[in-house]
Amino acid sequence: METSAPHDTAGVPEGRSYLRRALIALGMEGEDTALTSQVRYASFTWIRLLFGAVLIYDAWSSLTWQHKVATAKAMGLSVDNPVLHLVVVILAFVELAVAVSVIADRGVVAMSWTGIGYAAFVWIVFQHGGDFGQDGTDPGVALPYVVMFLFLIGVERLRTSPDLSRNEMLALARNGFGLLWGYDALMKFHPYFLDHFDDFLTSAQTDMKGTWLATYDHLFLDVTNLIGPHLVALLVGLAEAAVAASLLSGRGLRIMAPVGFLLSFAIWSTAETLGGPYSLGVSSESAQMFGTAVIYMLAFLYVMTLYSPLDLLRGRVPA
Repeated sequence: METSAPHDTAGVPEGRSYLRRALIALGMEGEDTALTSQVRYASFTWIRLLFGAVLIYDAWSSLTWQHKVATAKAMGLSVDNPVLHLVVVILAFVELAVAVSVIADRGVVAMSWTGIGYAAFVWIVFQHGGDFGQDGTDPGVALPYVVMFLFLIGVERLRTSPDLSRNEMLALARNGFGLLWGYDALMKFHPYFLDHFDDFLTSAQTDMKGTWLATYDHLFLDVTNLIGPHLVALLVGLAEAAVAASLLSGRGLRIMAPVGFLLSFAIWSTAETLGGPYSLGVSSESAQMFGTAVIYMLAFLYVMTLYSPLDLLRGRVPA
């Protein structure tokens, strides 16, 4: 009887082989092609360009005075310290280089790994491993950028290997994204969030005072008070838990990915005040000009391309 190794790594570069073996051991060999849509490398081009534009804007905004002050505070340096100037310029240059690579579609894999290192540095040094304050409900905005870079690396693999079942990087990106949503969901069940859910909207309304967004936010606040803040907070937590479970299992994503996208948009346009104020070009920290939820939205675009909701309308419902 003819046999073959179930996880052949022949012809795979040694470094990638080690990573692949580790991911296979974790059950992330690739995507289940019985569940995914029919996709090609070109299917993701527009998402790459959108993400590149976000990185360009992040790099530009990181050179503002407000960002410099925030960086000085995070590093414990004075704003006139030459080391601080050097750090700000180097970080902006790195992010700009990554952005240009992503937009130009040149050296994307290498620069995506650079972007992962950059985001990890920002997460550790500036965001101190995430926001664990009483009103923090996410592990820091830098980690969603890591997920985006993992998606970029996985998509680049489609150039030479269109077999999704062998694309461990896409599986890693999806599962990593699921873990972030699982963390978010867990934080939503903390007593502070459940008891102060409407405070997030009220605070955002104050920040947007005098703009049309304040009226928009007030509508959400009215609906929340009508239903009941505790119930709405609980429903948000349950919805995030369901999205996390779907991302981790790879099942039901044609329904749950759009739910996650819309929920991210609702959070971004209310509690996160669209990541503004854009009129001042202000960014208080590296890699967070647009806020967390909008990066989640971009990641969901990758997921919804891999698991297209349109398949439901076309009558193609995978097992």
